[in-house]
Amino acid sequence: MTQFHKYVAVGNDFIIFNCWDSYFELDPAQLRSLCDRRFGIGADGVMLLGNAKDHDFRMHYYNADGSRGEMCGNGARALTKYAFTLGNIPSSGTFLADDGPHEYHIKDDQIEVEILVDDVLKEWDLPLPGSACINTGVPHLITVVESVDTVELDALGREMNSHAAHPEGTNLNVIERVRDKILVRTWERGVNMETLACGTGATAASIFANQRWGKSWPIILSFKGGDLRVDFRNDRYWLSGNAELVFIGQITLSKIHSE
Repeated sequence: MTQFHKYVAVGNDFIIFNCWDSYFELDPAQLRSLCDRRFGIGADGVMLLGNAKDHDFRMHYYNADGSRGEMCGNGARALTKYAFTLGNIPSSGTFLADDGPHEYHIKDDQIEVEILVDDVLKEWDLPLPGSACINTGVPHLITVVESVDTVELDALGREMNSHAAHPEGTNLNVIERVRDKILVRTWERGVNMETLACGTGATAASIFANQRWGKSWPIILSFKGGDLRVDFRNDRYWLSGNAELVFIGQITLSKIHSE
């Protein structure tokens, strides 16, 4: 039996395995089975906590569809909280993800991680007026709508994810400005449906709000799962919010459907 921890970070939920002393692989079919919400544990993604040379820990992230994820902002915050709770890391330091090294800070119930942004906000010739794209560890498309509640997000997300302008696929964020609040809904590539929040999506939406609407930092983004805070300090972007343990369980990995 292998122990796992289930964490939630503002509505995004994750299955975490401790691979600090012994790393193991999970194939795509096993990952999909684990994340299945009817026949498995259920999650937006799976993470393996590993150690890393010259960093406090290594983040291995997998999407619910079994694909490898370059980065997940809320996943990184959940994994940081998990590693800290185990006593494996200090309250501030660095970790390594597929998109590169990140800094993190833990203060009370807030976990803050650095989000790497490797290109600028840019417009695309898409059937969504006023939309823009940016990579915040993973690709994101941001578009402004009159009401986030009325958007058929799953249909629009699938359409944009398979659009010729995005050969590697994309996450889609629809945003609405309501006085001082920014409302966001995100369709996530890899989960292939709407999730209750998205950390890299919050970062993308905040950059859009800053550059297009002149919003000053820090910026609060409101998702169905709760609020996320994005700040820009010392030429770096920082995502913060809470992350909590939901439960601890055990599973026999050899009995999970495998390819």
